[in-house]
Amino acid sequence: MTQAFVAAVLLAAQQEAQRQCIPVTVTVVDTGGHVRALVRQEGCSYFALESSRLKAITASQLRIPSHVVGELGQKFPALQASFATNLAISSLPGGFPLAGKDGVVGGVGIAGGNFEQDQAIGAAVVAAVASLT
Repeated sequence: MTQAFVAAVLLAAQQEAQRQCIPVTVTVVDTGGHVRALVRQEGCSYFALESSRLKAITASQLRIPSHVVGELGQKFPALQASFATNLAISSLPGGFPLAGKDGVVGGVGIAGGNFEQDQAIGAAVVAAVASLT
């Protein structure tokens, strides 16, 4: 994941959040779950910081959007119980894997809006940077 790609992710997220008039926190992680970049917009909740990080880690490590984790947990209670034992897994909407030519290169987590807003901003980010990989 290049620094230019990370910058494009941050820019796309901030532009979509501004379009929706929602202050958000955006976290980008690599495939190891390490934070590569973080932006907290003015007025965004304190709690969004950790939430965006966990959403990004979840998407990066499990290679699926964080809201899908929640859906799988609802379908399979044993899986939900397993997820509940790992505090680094988030089932809240707003986390998306970031793909490159050779597969997943990291994840992005959006937090600060309601669940639908976080998910919409994250989906817009993925669409905006898809052509860059």
